Amino acid sequence: MTETSVIIPNYNGAEYIEACIRTLAEQSYRDFEIIVVDNCSTDGSADTVEKEFPDVRLIRLDQNYGFSRAVNEGLKASKAPFALLLNSDIETDHGFVG
Repeated sequence: MTETSVIIPNYNGAEYIEACIRTLAEQSYRDFEIIVVDNCSTDGSADTVEKEFPDVRLIRLDQNYGFSRAVNEGLKASKAPFALLLNSDIETDHGFVG
């Protein structure tokens, strides 16, 4: 089991999501998973996550339920004892998670 789930709600974040996930991939701490919860984006951002980041767990919602529902869906999917909520427009430093 991973120690931490990084949960990223996304809605039409094509401009940001790739950089967000790439900076998480560069973390010095490794015992975490990334869960992206997509609020039915129409800009291809969910497809980018699926194609470019096969290790990221992607949850596709059937409509835009908003931030709270997306976060709650991510928390339900997580099995980790700790969760870190992250907006898709954030680029992290290499020591952010640990």
